[in-house]
This record gives sequence, structure tokens and C-alpha cells, in this order.
Amino acid sequence: MQAGLKTEVRLADDESALTILHEALLGAQRAFEDSFAAVGIPADVSGFRKQYTQLLPEFETARLAGKDRLAAAAHIVKSLEERIVFGDRPLAAVLGDRIEPLPLMSHEFASKAGWQPNVTYRGKRYDDISALGAELANRGSMTRAAARSLEIIANRIGEGVLDLSERRIAVLGAGAEMAPTRLWLEAGADVLWIDTRHPPEEWWEASAMSGRLHWCPDGADLLAQPAAVLATISEFAAGSPIDVCLYAYAPGRAREVRLTAAMNAIVKALPVELVASVTMLVSPTTPTALSEEDVAAMDDRRKHRPGWETLLDVAGLLGRGGGRVERGEFASTRTVVGIQGASYQAAQYIGKVLTAECWSRNGLRVSANTAAITRTRSLAHPVFSAAFGGAAAFGVETLTPRQSRRINGLLAVSDWLEPECPQPGWVRVHGGIHTLPYPLESALRVAAGIGFVRSPKLLRGPIGKK
Repeated sequence: MQAGLKTEVRLADDESALTILHEALLGAQRAFEDSFAAVGIPADVSGFRKQYTQLLPEFETARLAGKDRLAAAAHIVKSLEERIVFGDRPLAAVLGDRIEPLPLMSHEFASKAGWQPNVTYRGKRYDDISALGAELANRGSMTRAAARSLEIIANRIGEGVLDLSERRIAVLGAGAEMAPTRLWLEAGADVLWIDTRHPPEEWWEASAMSGRLHWCPDGADLLAQPAAVLATISEFAAGSPIDVCLYAYAPGRAREVRLTAAMNAIVKALPVELVASVTMLVSPTTPTALSEEDVAAMDDRRKHRPGWETLLDVAGLLGRGGGRVERGEFASTRTVVGIQGASYQAAQYIGKVLTAECWSRNGLRVSANTAAITRTRSLAHPVFSAAFGGAAAFGVETLTPRQSRRINGLLAVSDWLEPECPQPGWVRVHGGIHTLPYPLESALRVAAGIGFVRSPKLLRGPIGKK
């Protein structure tokens, strides 16, 4: 590492996220030739760069269909873990050091515990969360498994409120737009806030706030202070199991994959008896296993599509190969979008999809649900803004951060409370893109074109300037 640079979690040898992703997949292809021989990961990274948006769905489908599915996932996850360092040492070794926890401040809110969930969707307020789930499932915006989870949590609440006063939750990235931190506090939980930012000042006077909040007055930086964050979480647990929620996110400089790897390493370094559950959100734009129900819905959408879609498809404007990759009874979404970058996919596919499967198969309770495309600040780009505007033409919908926080916060609580451990990958609020009968990247271009026509002012943004 160059002298004078801040010591923080980074990729070994300052390699790019693309190189790390390439090495991980290429290594698995070599180790499990029977599963991946037909995929053909290029030996050179330049070739991989040109093809990875198409190769990732093919690779995941081959893994799902292979006899070494879990072993291949573990191999890839380990490959990423071995390329994450802190300074010049492996991050795993650094997390083994004894270090003092960060100082904490605490505040106990005065209101009685109890969150009364409600979500406003398409102009209607839903106090009956099970009715919301049924509506979203009927519209093809979430899986039936997700609707069932909302029904389960609605039945648990009944006519009362959601009371989490017995839960202790460590939220990494507590201030992220997708983190339901405030909602869990309203439900009375004991929450550890891990973030570089302070909790919002307006919380102190909010009448609905309950529970107890703990935070670091000087901030907690996952990239610069991973060992101290680990020690802080351990001290917060005080020998009892806690829910660990992984929401930290920041784009640029490979921070997507570095933050995800740091959070995963912290979870792995915690004594297993201190982890009641691990919660993460998976992007709908990473390769995702499809159920028979999803495949049937995708085929039905294609069969009943409007004439203009048929014309665009015949003209080749909606890509080739359809919306999924199939191998026998297994299928995966073709939803990788190149504009999001290799660091994003390394974080999502390796750091979440594969990691969640490995942890779950090893007995850890993992809530790894897919969130809808959400109009967060990280997607403030003219192409995305235009695509959001045109997405409805394809039957795809996006959600606001408020909607996503509430829906996914409830789905996570359902995963924590149900007797049976959840199965990662089946609870998905995908907004319709997992049943889109075209490659998402191709459909995104058309949707963006529609959006620019509808809102020409978007062309004045960064991509429209000369």
C-alpha cells in the first residue's frame, strides 16, 4: 500500500473488483470442471470485462444445476475472502486481534413499544399488511413466498402492534436509505447503530420512538475500524444472541464489495452463539434462481405481451435469449446491468447470494430477501431516472425508499420470528423484473428511451451535457 494512504479494508494488491470477480469465477470453473465447462469464463480479464453481464447468469445456472452446488459457492466465497486485506494483513487475521470497543452513547425513548405497520402503495394506505402482500403478488411484483411472509407477520400482529422489545439488533449501515432502523426502534428493540453518521436529530423528539438506541459519538467506520466495530458488537451482545443486520453501502472505489466483505468478515468472526440471525438485502439485478412459478409467469408475460413489444423483440432491440438462462430444471434471471459495475456484482453475487447460501446450509439463520429496485440516492443517474420513467411500459415498477424500508423490514422480522429458518432466495420483492421475458439490460435501454421521450429534461443531466 502506498505511504500516506488511510489504512482501511481494501482489495489485495489493489486489484480491481473486476479482477477479483474474474479470478473467483475462473478458479471455480477450474476446480469444478464438470459443472462449468460449458460456461467458458475467458482466461483473460479483458475478455471477461466484455462478457461478464452475460456470463454471470450462465455461471449461476450451471452452479445451481451442478452436483457441487454448495462446494462451488464455498470455493468462490473463500476466494473473495482471501483477497480482502486491512493494510497489508488479511482482514480475517486483523479481526482476531484483541482491541477495545468503541465508546458508546445511549438513549432510551419514552414511548411504549409498538410499531403499527402500514404501507402506502399506489395511492392507497394498507394497514392490513397481508392485503398488501396479496396485491403485490397478484401484480407480479413479489413472489408468493414473500406474500406469505407478510401474511404470517400480519397474523402475528393481529389487532395489536409489532413489539420487538425482546430483540437486540446490531445494524451495520444503520443510516442507509434501505435500513429499517427507525421502524425497529418504534417496535421497542434495543438497537446498536453502526454508521459513520449520527442518528438523525429529529428522532429525539419523535413521539413514536421507543426502545433503546446505542451509537458511537465519533462514528463507526466499517472500512477503517473493522476490528473495533467487531469488539463493539461483541460488547453490545453481552453474551446473548443478537440479530446482525448488514445494510452498509457506498458506490465508487470498489466500496460496494469492500463494505460487503467487511461486514461478512465481522459476522464470521463473531462467536456463533452470539448470532441469532443475519439480515441482508439482495439486489434484483444480480443472477437469481427462479422457481417454476417464476418461469411460468415469465412465459405468460411473453405470450400476452402487447404488439409493440413483439415488434421491438423481432427487431432485436430487446436482446437475445429471453429473460432467463435454463439448464434442465434450473433457471436464473438475466438481470445483470453493466452500468452498475463489477464491484456491485461481486458484492451482490458473491458477498450476498453465495454467502447467504453457505451460511444457511451451515445452520445460520439468514434473512437474505430480494428488494425491489428502489429510487435511492445511489441510483441518481439520468439513465436510471429515465428507465424508471419508462419501466411501467414493461410492467415493471420501482419503489420509494420508505416503501422498501417498511416492506423489507417486516419481511426480515418474519424471518427472525418464524420457527423454521428461511430459505434465502425465495422471498423476493422484485417489482416484476424477475419475470421480464427479456434480458434486463436490453429492456433497460428501451425503457430509458421511453423515459427520455416522456421527460426530455433528463437529457440536461450529466449524460446530456457537452
